[in-house]
Amino acid sequence: MLSHPHPPARPLFLGSSSSEEDTKTLNPPDFLLEQAVEAKLQAAIALAGTLQLPCFPALATRYEALIVEFLTLLGQAPSGEERSQLRQQLTETLTQGFEPSPRRYLNLSYQLVNPDQGIAGGIGLKMSLTSPPEAQRSFALANQSRFGCYPDAKAMTLAAGLGEAAEVSVLDIGAGIGRNSLPLAKRGHPVAAVVTNPEAGRQLQEMADSRHLSVTLFGGDFLDHPEVTGDYRLAIAPEVLPHLRSPQAMTEFFRQSRRVLHPAGRLLVGAFLAQPGYSPKTAVRELAQACGCSFLTPSELQEILERVGWRLQSQELVVAYESCHLPAAAWPPSDSFLAWATGEELFPGLVTPPVAFYWLCCVREDNPSKADGA
Repeated sequence: MLSHPHPPARPLFLGSSSSEEDTKTLNPPDFLLEQAVEAKLQAAIALAGTLQLPCFPALATRYEALIVEFLTLLGQAPSGEERSQLRQQLTETLTQGFEPSPRRYLNLSYQLVNPDQGIAGGIGLKMSLTSPPEAQRSFALANQSRFGCYPDAKAMTLAAGLGEAAEVSVLDIGAGIGRNSLPLAKRGHPVAAVVTNPEAGRQLQEMADSRHLSVTLFGGDFLDHPEVTGDYRLAIAPEVLPHLRSPQAMTEFFRQSRRVLHPAGRLLVGAFLAQPGYSPKTAVRELAQACGCSFLTPSELQEILERVGWRLQSQELVVAYESCHLPAAAWPPSDSFLAWATGEELFPGLVTPPVAFYWLCCVREDNPSKADGA
């Protein structure tokens, strides 16, 4: 596809002579000998294989350079027109794969166009989308909870500081199997849990029933769930924002949370924030989505809160708070928690990554309260 060799217009060697002078004259120059040997070698070379590239549209130019370098190394440098076609196809395919999931892969297979001619007959490329398990080791934990099985110290402390448990209703958004919901219900809080995964909801309900605890379950996506109503004094979402893939989705999350919260209530969320002064590139944001640690810059967070009507009451590093308040047996919550929450998973090898995980406690803009209560 990328190489179209042409045979010589006439034979390289014509006629013969017995004279020494004629023999010298008809002996081909060295460069022609080298060309002939090279042509034979190219016809003898066979290849086929696959490159699996994460579907990050921002890396289309980088992938193009990688593919062109690979083909050029094999003596099959693409023409300008072929590079343009490659660039367009890469951009379209990467975008098509990334939109439904940041963990899809572009499967780039390459093979000989004409096996009888080896690489001299050209190298063909074919693109497809896939999610091969062997290529997803870097993102294997992205959809899993990093918080272990203990309740969050921040959530439990904040709930306790808002009044008598029976009077402090709690909405647990993205509750999973009830890591926070069940301990809060055991303490006496009226608890409702939003659970996206039906199997997790079933397990939560079974554990609540076996412990004689009352937990109201809402199944489905909180961002599109009008059935979730109420006047909760506390809403918690430790693991939701890292998996929302755009500021628009995060804005909708804060809007829906405000809709179901008591005017004097609190919203506690876990969120990755960039350090002040850090301007992330698009490729970094796409990688963060694949790793399950989507983040906001401070200015983006402030803009969202102001637009929806929230005020940030407190901001604390999750690692700093939980390491001081969780029981020793509960810290760290999981083997991958520290690398994830400190930003090292997204920026391996950096001593101080420019992104980290925070507890954000928010109150409604019309709430005069100044104290965190935690």
